[in-house]
Order: sequence, then C-alpha cells, then structure tokens
Amino acid sequence: MKKYDTVKKRYEAEARKWGDSPSSTMDDEIIRSRETGLIVKFFDVCENRTLKVADIGCGNGHTLSLLARQFIHNTYWGIDNSPELLAIARNRQLGKCEFVEGNACCLNFENEFFDIIYTQRCLINILDWEEQRKALGEIHRALKPNGLYLMVECFTDGLVNNNRARSECGLSELKETSHNKYLDKQSLAEAASGRFTIMEPNQLDGRLPPYNFLSSHYFVARVLHPLVTKGEQMKNTEFVKFFSFLPPIGNYSPIQAHVLRKQ
Repeated sequence: MKKYDTVKKRYEAEARKWGDSPSSTMDDEIIRSRETGLIVKFFDVCENRTLKVADIGCGNGHTLSLLARQFIHNTYWGIDNSPELLAIARNRQLGKCEFVEGNACCLNFENEFFDIIYTQRCLINILDWEEQRKALGEIHRALKPNGLYLMVECFTDGLVNNNRARSECGLSELKETSHNKYLDKQSLAEAASGRFTIMEPNQLDGRLPPYNFLSSHYFVARVLHPLVTKGEQMKNTEFVKFFSFLPPIGNYSPIQAHVLRKQ
C-alpha cells in the first residue's frame, strides 16, 4: 500500500545511516537510553524463570542484544518487516535469539506461545487504527494466560499537552510524522477490554518507572529549549542534558510505557 511506502523507505534509510548503532530509529540519546533502561529493568523484575520473549519491531536488534546477554536463560525472537534492519540484527550473532521477518498484524506463532512481548515505538508505524487493533489482537493471541505485553509507544494525549505548553510560549505546533500514527488512550482501553488489564509499569513493581517516564525530558527538550533558542530544534544538547536529572512530572511526552496483562 502506498501509505506504507514512507515507512519502508524510512527504515531502509535508517539501516544505511546507522548500522548497528543504538541511534537507529531514535537519535535522541536520552530517549533511547531511558527506553532501553526501562525495558531492561522490566526484565530484571520478571526474571524468575525461563521466558519466551518476542520483540516486535526489533529493528537492528540493539535492545535484544542487551537482553540476550544479560538474561541468558530466556529464549528470544526478534520480529521486523525491514529486511535491511533484520540483516544487521542477525549479524549480532546472539545466542538464544532468532530473527524473523514479519509484522505485528500477522504473527506466525502458535497461540499462547510467549511469556512476554514488548514493542518499542512499533505499533505507531501501523498507519490505521483498525490495523493497530488487529496487532493488539495478535499480541493477545500469542501470549500465554497472564502473559505480559510491555508497550513503549506514542500516545496522542502527551502530544496534545506538549503542544499546549508550546502554544503558551509562542511556539509552533508539533505534529506526528508521516510514518507514525499515535495511539488514542480511550481507543486502546476499549480494544483491551475483556482481553488485557492495563497497568503502569510501577504498578507491576515499584522499582519500575511510571508511564510518563519521559515527560520532563520532553518538556525541557520540546518546550524550554526551543524557547531559549527561539524555536530552533536541536537534539542531544548540553542544555537538555543538564536537566536530565529531573524526575518525570506531568504528561508532556507522547512516548509512554504501559504494561498489559493478558486476562
């Protein structure tokens, strides 16, 4: 479909530009570090038995490479529909990890196969809500009873709040990119009803961060810093890094983390 040509071309370009770098698909260093850190902590909390784990939208395999080397008793599957990124992931030659070409809307795995599934800004690359809903159904089908789905995805409410703050400062509105469709909280709740129980990560375990783990970073990077620089957008600046100690406050980040437990 033509609407997905932009997504396909984007990830071909990401593979060429970044190779196996952590910056692939996310060149904001703080976002990448905190996303990955949250996922690793999540597995540290869950690591009490041997697990079957799927990373849907695994990209170049960066996150999986960290998990496979730290939590060696688990078996991992990395799933992506970009042959270019999968080739890089396979070159990592991880032990108990298999990389499979596929997509979230049609998982080629048996029912109740996985203990844990996670996505890292993957569902937002599905540009239609009904198809995103289908992907949630596939994740539900492939999870074992009481299995966990950790979704690190983008949501519209965080973007709305960030743009409200930008507007108050005379800054222009930020929009979703052409290769993304952010999730709506109410639609997610309706799709999850009767299938999943939705929790914040810190409701699963108090050692995990809250859903808004990137809120303060987004406020500094997308509101305060552009205000100081009169609207100029720059990433990984010393100004933003200086404020990286702040705890998450408010709901100013589209990227949020939620844990869905299969009912």
